[in-house]
Amino acid sequence: MQWNQTSRCDVDVHFEDIDAGGVVHHPNYLKYLERARCQAMREIGVPFESCLARGLAFVVAEVHSKYTRPLRFGQRVSVLTQVAAFRTSSLKIYQKIVALPEDGSELSPHRCARDFFAGHEENYFLAQLRLVAVSLSTGKPTPIPENIRMAGGFPSEVDLKENRQWTDVRLEHE
Repeated sequence: MQWNQTSRCDVDVHFEDIDAGGVVHHPNYLKYLERARCQAMREIGVPFESCLARGLAFVVAEVHSKYTRPLRFGQRVSVLTQVAAFRTSSLKIYQKIVALPEDGSELSPHRCARDFFAGHEENYFLAQLRLVAVSLSTGKPTPIPENIRMAGGFPSEVDLKENRQWTDVRLEHE
């Protein structure tokens, strides 16, 4: 989950993921997103296990999602994740589930958060999430630790004050 970079997590649709209609059961889309966020944290060297050991969890406070087409058993797709904005204790995350290119080519990179949903991939699911860093001992929001901020390449507090658009963690509604 690097600032202004897209993380990719490939997912196989298993038989256990589908419903009686032969398509992925709706809560499983959110499971795919969770797997991708966990992988993104591992990629920057801060696995969720280390956060939990420090008494910190990232709680999903808001989810806005849109199903655009059904996923079916046997498909292999990618979940793309990007940090769009942040504050002292929260992150706005963009995620989408997309088809892998049939020719085996790479997915196009997203240079910045505002271009994330404008990609030309075949989309199955789009989501905006707000994650809040929470102390496990108090159950209350807590500042994102400096090691996570640095690992994610997030701007400093000074930069955040000068560039307010980076701190917009409100989620847009369609």
